[in-house]
Amino acid sequence: MEKAKLEMEFLDSAGKKFKLTIDEPRDDITDQEIKAVMDDIIARDIFFTSSGNLVSANAARIIRTTTEEMEF
Repeated sequence: MEKAKLEMEFLDSAGKKFKLTIDEPRDDITDQEIKAVMDDIIARDIFFTSSGNLVSANAARIIRTTTEEMEF
């Protein structure tokens, strides 16, 4: 069984990384859509870390994992 997650990495006002993870993103999601969502999250100022507000999008990645159950 394959699972996927979208990991979006931001920098806060102190320069520390903050990650937001979304399970099972659409298979056809584009780089531009991810960047637009990240920019919207920053513009709306909805997350606050212990070091301050999110100020920039740093990176994004889709992580895919495959799990194979073993029969014994």
